[in-house]
Amino acid sequence: METKQFTLLVNLPTVDEFRERFPTYGNYASNEGSLLFKKIVSPESFIFAKVATQLQLPAVSGIAENCYKLVIENGTIEWRDYTKQFIGAVVCKLMEDNGYKKTGTKKSVSHPKFTKGEFYQLI
Repeated sequence: METKQFTLLVNLPTVDEFRERFPTYGNYASNEGSLLFKKIVSPESFIFAKVATQLQLPAVSGIAENCYKLVIENGTIEWRDYTKQFIGAVVCKLMEDNGYKKTGTKKSVSHPKFTKGEFYQLI
């Protein structure tokens, strides 16, 4: 057996960079949603979103369950439409900062707590 190492450089946006792109969610990312923001803005989450995208799924499909579990287990964040929209905005910023663009196509997310998500493509 041969072992090889794989390295992937991931651009992780700061809260301030996110706030500049999505001012509507900036305060939420700094306060109530900060734990969720940190969870999404990670190399692991980017890899999951990237794989979902390569499988022709919305990027959020790759992190939907992790985000939902975090919200439920944390108990301080309320699961609501705004929370899902916030998650989508953070995923958008993460994907854009790593060379992807929105396609304008929404597809179903195969998670019971999500409905549709944006599909991205590599620039």
